[in-house]
Amino acid sequence: MLDEKGHWLHKRNIYTVHIEESPYDCAPYIRRAVCYEKLAYPDLAAGDAYRALLLTDEVLDESGEWHELAVEAVESSAGRKVDGVLLAGAMNGLNGYGRSNRGHTNGSTIGNGHSVKNQDEVKSKGSDGGEDEEPWYNAVAEGYARRCYEILTRALSDCGDLKAAYDFTERGLRVFSGLGILKELQKQILDKHCRSQLRTDPTWDHSDFDPRTDLPGNGSARREIYPWNKHEADRFSNESISFLNAEIRKAAPKCEVRAVELPVLSTQALDQGNQRPGTITQLGVFTTSAISPNETVLLEPSVLTSSTRLFDSFCDACSSALPTVDPEHPLPTCLDCDDIVFCSEACLSRAQSLYHPEVCGLPDFDVVAKDPSPFAASNALYILLIARILAMAETQGVHPLDLPQVKYLWGNFTPTGSPAVRTLPFSFENNIAQPLHLLSKLDKDPFTPEVFGRYDGWVINTLLAKFRGVANAKMNERTGMPEVAGVHWLWCLSNHSCAPNVRWAWEKGGMGLVARGPADAVRWGGDTAAEGKWKGGIGKGEEVLTHYCDVELGVRQRREWAVGPLGGICVCERCVWEEEKEEERRRDAEDEKGDV
Repeated sequence: MLDEKGHWLHKRNIYTVHIEESPYDCAPYIRRAVCYEKLAYPDLAAGDAYRALLLTDEVLDESGEWHELAVEAVESSAGRKVDGVLLAGAMNGLNGYGRSNRGHTNGSTIGNGHSVKNQDEVKSKGSDGGEDEEPWYNAVAEGYARRCYEILTRALSDCGDLKAAYDFTERGLRVFSGLGILKELQKQILDKHCRSQLRTDPTWDHSDFDPRTDLPGNGSARREIYPWNKHEADRFSNESISFLNAEIRKAAPKCEVRAVELPVLSTQALDQGNQRPGTITQLGVFTTSAISPNETVLLEPSVLTSSTRLFDSFCDACSSALPTVDPEHPLPTCLDCDDIVFCSEACLSRAQSLYHPEVCGLPDFDVVAKDPSPFAASNALYILLIARILAMAETQGVHPLDLPQVKYLWGNFTPTGSPAVRTLPFSFENNIAQPLHLLSKLDKDPFTPEVFGRYDGWVINTLLAKFRGVANAKMNERTGMPEVAGVHWLWCLSNHSCAPNVRWAWEKGGMGLVARGPADAVRWGGDTAAEGKWKGGIGKGEEVLTHYCDVELGVRQRREWAVGPLGGICVCERCVWEEEKEEERRRDAEDEKGDV
């Protein structure tokens, strides 16, 4: 007998098979979305509901790209039972809504207002209803659309993307003006935001509040290895360790990969008095021989990079700054699209073998994420990393999670048995809409089983979780905005410390790790710390420790910032010591105040 979670996981797997068997049928997407809601994955429920909504548009729009396939799917499923429930009837609820205008998901209206009739009533007319009689399956599609709007709005609100949730209530009410559930959900969204604002600021004045522009658009999702994910490598097997060591020796000849025990991080650590958490086995990089101060530890090229600048001079492959143009020695370009420039023949060669053939001749493929606003710069870089991984997967003909540049990355996933905490940033635009847009730019049908299997919503979330955990960024010195990001999968194997023994720099040829010396050692521990601690270099057998945040920040700021890439509050030796000292100063200040 399955428990409740097992029951819904089983149903989820069944409906996934149904989607693969009938990819243009709205029903299995909606049913799987319900499973995701039951399993507390509202982000995945929203993705399925949105795909189903796109398919209802295809049924209703005779000029749609997949109209005939979507209609055929509805016709073939009409009257078919799943789990003893009539599919078409289960989704409809067609009576009692008055008149409606059929519309695309962008809110545009197609056709004139018409009475929504019961499916059997419309179907019984056959082809004798005259030229103006609408096909019976339009009413079925409208029933599906109502259900999609309901699930999509509720799921997005649950994720915290209130702006998108409210937007879909408005779109739905433009199409189905009498749909009471959407009116109720819209009220709940506004109430939720009001309560949140008043908790933060009891004096909050909502008189000039406009929900169309002022609602928050950033939510969160669970960050975990999904139970159905069969692509994760056993990172600690002898086979994996041997493979990783063979690869890392190419970039870091004096290093090797080993398993290491690290603390399980929590977002609540600041409120728990630095209590030491349990541990989790992870990978780390260790030296096989001593490394001198200022010696290069690792130099790793990567094509899994992104740049938000549309016209600035960056290598298309590695995103490093292009060298000064020499007319006598022009920079390498692709012969078929000479506006794409590379910093070296090596980068051109890597691009042609790993990603470029799929996007060759598509200069506007990823332009949607270029030159973003300052507030959207970080998200834009992650979207561009998704764009690059799509090109890599399609060029190489593999599932994106099976690419070696991704397969061995850790995504700050929730350990088995731990409570599900939502630490993955989520929004409808970044996690759902933009990936589908990128697939359309590649002329990929997102509903075919092969494309759907490679880029299902949970796959995109897994990629984003990994990228957000390990991607490094370079700031524009003039604007202070992040403008270049990269995933260097071997560099990512080194663990974080707020007192790192290496510094990193984006250099021509790849990401470089250099052993710190006396001049740039991170000093902490007060006057009692031994000066020899700051001599620099890395001894034989010591762990190579890098940094994922600005080590010049105070301990509170470092810890808050590190929640994103680390999945929790940093508990490195320096952070624990500095937090204890801050707490001592706070207590002393309170004691002095009490003595006055």
